[in-house]
Amino acid sequence: MRRIDIITVLLLLTTSFAGFGCDGPTKAGLENRKEAYSRIDKVNTQIGYSQARQAFETGQLREALELISAAVERYDQAAEYHLLHGRVLIELHRLDEARSALEAAIAVDDQQAEAFYFLGIIYQRWSEDTQAYEHYMKACSIESSKPQYLLASAETLVSLQRYDEAGALIHDHLRSFEHHPSFRHLLGQIAQLRGDLAAASRLYEEASILQPDNTQLLEELACAQFAAEEFSACLDTLQVLSARQYDFSAQLHLLNARCLVQTNRMLDARPIYKQLCKDLPHDVILWEESGWLAWTLEDWRGLRHAGTQASSLAPDSSSGWMLMGVADRADGKLESAEARLVKAVSCEDAESLAWVLLSRVRMQRGNDAGAAEAWSAAAALDATLATGMRVTSAVGIDD
Repeated sequence: MRRIDIITVLLLLTTSFAGFGCDGPTKAGLENRKEAYSRIDKVNTQIGYSQARQAFETGQLREALELISAAVERYDQAAEYHLLHGRVLIELHRLDEARSALEAAIAVDDQQAEAFYFLGIIYQRWSEDTQAYEHYMKACSIESSKPQYLLASAETLVSLQRYDEAGALIHDHLRSFEHHPSFRHLLGQIAQLRGDLAAASRLYEEASILQPDNTQLLEELACAQFAAEEFSACLDTLQVLSARQYDFSAQLHLLNARCLVQTNRMLDARPIYKQLCKDLPHDVILWEESGWLAWTLEDWRGLRHAGTQASSLAPDSSSGWMLMGVADRADGKLESAEARLVKAVSCEDAESLAWVLLSRVRMQRGNDAGAAEAWSAAAALDATLATGMRVTSAVGIDD
């Protein structure tokens, strides 16, 4: 016999003995019977709720919905039933119905922190962040010991670009959650958004110390350290990730190469750039950076190859043409170098360096007037460049 049937029989037998005499049911017996049926109904409903919760937790959403809907219909004065009903409906993406269920839970018990929290999730999915924040804060005020309520409140403030309020909210409660890495992680994100890159790096590091096994957090720390120009520290973090056999994305390999360049480890960076260019041959930025590295190492063949690829991929950008011009100049092909640099300075993104290089090539070719004209154009883009008498000496330097 099923459990629910056993309970029903026992309760009915109890009622029968208590309420029936030789002459039939008394008034007290009838009342006892009514109470017994009520108890039976509540027990059956509670069992249905428990089964619905189990189905929900194992991902059987349709079965969970059927069971919890029946439980709510039979007994609508249990806030936890409405709460579970709302959560199931959220997972089924039936948000309007979910909102109604959660509001019903609050109507029964206005101290249902979870109901307010999940209402906040619904409003956030609707991009109604102000209402989401209000519901998250209500949940937080009811049950301040739950870190997810505070985090959701602060994250919503960040979405609303109310960074000062978000930071203040976390700091006000940080002592209660000092060993929780998510709060320092979020403070790090806020610091980044406010442009305080050094603070962001420090906060990401603190979060990582609190959760050292979180490799995703270590990756974010490396990116924050690079943004803060802490290149040696970034390399150390990347080394930790590498030692843990972390699967480096192309972006992380590039980050590694850039840090190596910034710490004057050019030869270590070169094979990384070569592999990246091989794996991502249509990424113009990789070819440009590879070209700049080759220029620094006076690898003229590598410089020409990088410039050719960059100018082919982005003919309207000056970088590829400038790199090719430098390669031609290094090979003594001054006429070709000038033609490449003329193309470079004709691009909208041309910077003063392209004009300076053009000035030098023209000076080498004996075109003093053209050299002075190119230098003037460079000075117009960069006021720190010398004018007048310094033109001749500057453009005459053969580097």
